[in-house]
Amino acid sequence: MKHKKIALTGGPNSGKTTALSILKETFGPKVELVREAATMIFSGGFPRQDNSRPHIEAAQQIIFYATREMESLAEESSEAPLIVCDRGTVDAAVYWPGGVEDFFAKMGTTLEAELARYDAVLHLSPPTNPAFYQSTHVRTENLDEAFAIDRKILKIWENHPNRLIVGGKEHFFEKAEIIKNFVEKLLKDSL
Repeated sequence: MKHKKIALTGGPNSGKTTALSILKETFGPKVELVREAATMIFSGGFPRQDNSRPHIEAAQQIIFYATREMESLAEESSEAPLIVCDRGTVDAAVYWPGGVEDFFAKMGTTLEAELARYDAVLHLSPPTNPAFYQSTHVRTENLDEAFAIDRKILKIWENHPNRLIVGGKEHFFEKAEIIKNFVEKLLKDSL
């Protein structure tokens, strides 16, 4: 079965996890969700205290390959017409100490090849109101750092031909409606 695949991306605390829940509740068996590898890896005990280059590179390599494998598994095993990935393989390059070109060379691929893995990109930005920003044991960035990461993610995905950017809204319900409409259109186009 040929699936359409969306990369759901954006800065920290932009609502990606909540968006995944809403999409599953709204579209049920029509969507297959691929969870974020970084959250699984860091929640599973990968240490984050060491910010040395070798440590960061090891983490991003693991995240890249885990993301790729989880996406492949979803494509092979799911009957859903749409696969929604919490982040994509492209995102790990944003955190790579040696830069984007070095990252893709190290992974044995190119930015263009990784962009082509996705039929669409849905980018969510962090909330503009600091009162709505939340830190967790996995999300260690403050709001300013979250916006800096968001800008890098916007830049790295900029050449994808089918990208929707949803800015930081005051209320997540506004984002949710935009997200549902975007996914609904993709589902209609795939049938």
